[in-house]
Amino acid sequence: MTRAATQCLKRSCGLSSGSSMAQQAYASLKRDIIRCRLRPGDVIVEAWLAERYGMSKTPVREAINALRREGLVVVVPRRGTFVKPTDLGDLQDTYRLRRLLEPEAAVLASQRASAEDLDRLDALSAATVAANTSRPDLNEANRLLHVAIAEVARVSLMIPMINTLHEEIERFLNLRGELGRAPYASVNHGRLVEAIRRGSEEEIRQVVLEGIERSRQYMLDTLLSGGNETSGAGKPV
Repeated sequence: MTRAATQCLKRSCGLSSGSSMAQQAYASLKRDIIRCRLRPGDVIVEAWLAERYGMSKTPVREAINALRREGLVVVVPRRGTFVKPTDLGDLQDTYRLRRLLEPEAAVLASQRASAEDLDRLDALSAATVAANTSRPDLNEANRLLHVAIAEVARVSLMIPMINTLHEEIERFLNLRGELGRAPYASVNHGRLVEAIRRGSEEEIRQVVLEGIERSRQYMLDTLLSGGNETSGAGKPV
């Protein structure tokens, strides 16, 4: 993401720009959650995280509170603090919102992209299918491509929205990897960037919606086929 987009996301999570240790804790904890080093349903223990990240509990507590506001951490009264479980209803809502936002983002990106922007999208698209790249890195590249399209669309409010939607998808895909399941293959990105480059609004919308539906169906098939091991063993982390 661009620096401006990153600052926008930091402001939205409530971390002050001067709180460097809290930002470091936030970035580390969020990465551990999205990459499923901390799995859905795992218990969060401040002291363990502080030792893991080599800092006091205060910035860790700030990071936990910021991620709670984002919805990646949940507090259950009289039970504790947990990594948010993955949920079929939330996943369905994620795809409903993608259908509303992403076709428009891609159309606007086509209208507003510079040659440099288009080259950047090409590079990000290639990164989603790069050989000899770890599965978590491929999943992150997928998110960054979709966020970049929102950035090229020049609608600042879309950037954190689309990033949040794809963080949840990235987390689910990484959980699949942690469980030893077959990876999801991205096959639509080259077509999408080419459609943005050509500028046909009808084609752009069609390609975006086809890609969203293919991803949605994969996720649903995974869950409904019994592949919904959505939490760890409840281990403290």
